[in-house]
Amino acid sequence: MPLKTSKRRDTQSFLKSFFLISLICLLWGCNEAEERPQGVISIGGDITEIIYALGKIDQVIGRDTTSFYPPSVTSLPDIGYVRQLGAEGLLSLSPDLIIASSESGPPEVVEQIRGTGIPFVMTEDGFDMPSLLARIKTVGRTLGAEPEAKELSESIVNKMDVVNEKLSEVSDQPKVLFLMSATDGSPMAAGTETAADSIINLAKGENIFSDQSGYRAYSFEALAAAQPDVIMMMEHSLASLGGIDAIQEHPALGMTPAALSKNIIAIDGLFLLGFGPRLPEAIAYVADRFHPGLGLSDTITQ
Repeated sequence: MPLKTSKRRDTQSFLKSFFLISLICLLWGCNEAEERPQGVISIGGDITEIIYALGKIDQVIGRDTTSFYPPSVTSLPDIGYVRQLGAEGLLSLSPDLIIASSESGPPEVVEQIRGTGIPFVMTEDGFDMPSLLARIKTVGRTLGAEPEAKELSESIVNKMDVVNEKLSEVSDQPKVLFLMSATDGSPMAAGTETAADSIINLAKGENIFSDQSGYRAYSFEALAAAQPDVIMMMEHSLASLGGIDAIQEHPALGMTPAALSKNIIAIDGLFLLGFGPRLPEAIAYVADRFHPGLGLSDTITQ
């Protein structure tokens, strides 16, 4: 009889302990869920790429028009262009958190969104490595992914070390024209303080309009007179001009060294100008076309 009583007490004690532990775990788990953002809106293609690289893309419930990498995010609701946001569409998704590019706007809409009390994290600007690493750190801290952010940053830095070491062997710098658009006969080309200028310099090229800042309109004759060795643009810009053949047949551009040698580069805009986690790959891709035979893309993937 005493043995049965002892067993009964042991069973009751075990059940009480199990219930207490389960209750603690349940309450702790609930608090964790409440603290962790469940619905994130990502504004800016580079920001969305960073979130993806940190392994947190499953938390994203909405994105802006410039966010289309990874391709899976295009199935998410589109809240509009990064610089022309609308509060109504964004707020209709009931986000817990918004992480935004520094280019987000207009300012009055950003302030309207912030006025709702929804956490709105604006990331650092800049078209260089320190700025990219700062954005990764900010996004990682915001999403509770500091270890992942540190690992990602170290990987990017290591790749950039390889890129820079290889590019240190380069002596010649081709003259490069970055053509943003050429609609209505008014081509827009990149000067300094632009993502395009930064990419050109990082890949050891020379921007033909380094004496101007921003994107400016030029005549085709002015572009041709600069005699670029390379013409670089986004894929959709090349398509709007009619392709490489159309450039070679153009009365002005067709006489440039770039057109004569068919050294015309068309690249996905987000990959080229996004300054996201794929920056080393973008620089390697461009550098291999500025400096034939360099083999940089193959080097950083080894």
